[in-house]
Amino acid sequence: MRFRWPTLRLELVIVVLGAVLLSLLGIAQNNVWMEENFQQGAATGMVVKRPLSVVKPVGHRATVLYAPTDETVPNPERGFYRYVETRSSAAVNYDIDLLAGYFNDGIRLLYCIHYLDTFVNSPISDPFLAHVQDKLNAVRNAGLKCILRFAYTDDDPTQRGETPPFGDADKERVEAHIRQLTPILRNNADVIAFVQAGFIGVWGEWYYTDHFVDEPETPWVVSPAQYTRRLDVLTALLNAVPITRTVALRYPFAKPAMFGDSPTGDQATNAAHTGFHNDCFLASDTDFGTYRADQIEADKAYLAEQTRSLPLGGESCNPNPPRSQCATALAELERFHWSYLNWEFHEEILAGWQTEGCFAEIERRLGYRLVLKQGLFPSSTQPGAALSIAIDLENEGFAAPVNPRPIELVLRHTASGDVYTLGLNSDLRQWVPGALLRIDETLTVPADLPLGDYDLALHIPDADTTLAHNPGYAVRFANADTWDSERGVNRLLHTLNVKETVGGQIYLPSLEKSEEFGDWPSPRRHPLQDN
Repeated sequence: MRFRWPTLRLELVIVVLGAVLLSLLGIAQNNVWMEENFQQGAATGMVVKRPLSVVKPVGHRATVLYAPTDETVPNPERGFYRYVETRSSAAVNYDIDLLAGYFNDGIRLLYCIHYLDTFVNSPISDPFLAHVQDKLNAVRNAGLKCILRFAYTDDDPTQRGETPPFGDADKERVEAHIRQLTPILRNNADVIAFVQAGFIGVWGEWYYTDHFVDEPETPWVVSPAQYTRRLDVLTALLNAVPITRTVALRYPFAKPAMFGDSPTGDQATNAAHTGFHNDCFLASDTDFGTYRADQIEADKAYLAEQTRSLPLGGESCNPNPPRSQCATALAELERFHWSYLNWEFHEEILAGWQTEGCFAEIERRLGYRLVLKQGLFPSSTQPGAALSIAIDLENEGFAAPVNPRPIELVLRHTASGDVYTLGLNSDLRQWVPGALLRIDETLTVPADLPLGDYDLALHIPDADTTLAHNPGYAVRFANADTWDSERGVNRLLHTLNVKETVGGQIYLPSLEKSEEFGDWPSPRRHPLQDN
């Protein structure tokens, strides 16, 4: 007898198969839509959840889009700085209340210059070394960091005919002083953001000098032999500061004059830690000698390339319109990747920027300004499983962050308040301006992580253990409704559910609970976000 399918069953199969095909097509389209949406962006604040994969539908992912803020965001190791000084002939303590006021005003950097004016011909005294340490302790207590420089004199030669002697110390004395200062530099690296080469010449600016040119009457003529002597001083200072810090030169052309075009070995390492400062920004066509008059564009091109990964900062010193006005200022701050600038000098130039309307933009963009764009996160995971995250961000500042810092994904249990951290491999020093950046990493959930819901956050603390738990030294993103000022973390506005393992358990090392965060307020929930 010939077998025949009952009509009802055949129709049922067709209906079921059609439903399955439509479902699969819908899932695929949803995934394509989600991935395209993650790439291209959508309405600010929208949170969407769709199945991640047709092949392995083990959960959902959420795409979270973050709203930027236009406010000035204080952050460590960048921005406008305030000036403080001390000198051995008249040592003064920093005003603690004044430093605290700077912090409350959003300042995070101090220009800390120390004049060794009574030690030109003698060792630095123990009391003055203790005085330097006291000043750095005060900076730490105020939540600030130093742009550090040492010099012997600020007797302005332009006010007395530019004739020597100029009053700096000889090479042997400078190197001896650097040896004395080495323990202080190393023990206080946490509050030293940048070091300027200093020591040589008036103000430590490597120009008016009695000992590092062949003829002090012509300080602009520096022979190869004198560049070698200068390199010896620079090398001593580079060896004194921690490897995580840089030393800045006043003149960009001095660097290849000392290191050559292609240094190798230790010289290559030293060159990679030698940045720049410009103390006469926009003052003339050459910025008062910052660039050689016959090679202005070559020196600028060199500086622009170098400062992609090395710091530049300084001050203006002479009104020079139209060059010192907003249009050129913004263009050159961006081209040369400025990280810091004097809040106080030159007053006329700063006032002009206020009048023209670019001061606020400069204040926002000095150094780095990191903005979260969107994140792609799983809605759930299991102990011992992989955890893949992708976060798009942009650096809207003038420069990349210069000093190294860890980056951590923070998981805070919404019921117990316990906090756990997972280290990321991303290097924020590679977060250069002008490009869409991405954190794209697959982490491992600890096998013994308690089940439950976890609010996610990013933590970028100071690299030094003395400051790592201080929220004032953590990096804040320029976004609305993400910053937790009490813990120094950036909330990612996403809750991850850790649920019971399905199948075999993977053995992994335990992750210790982080104690320093404690509880923080739950992130703002968007109405479209699922619970």
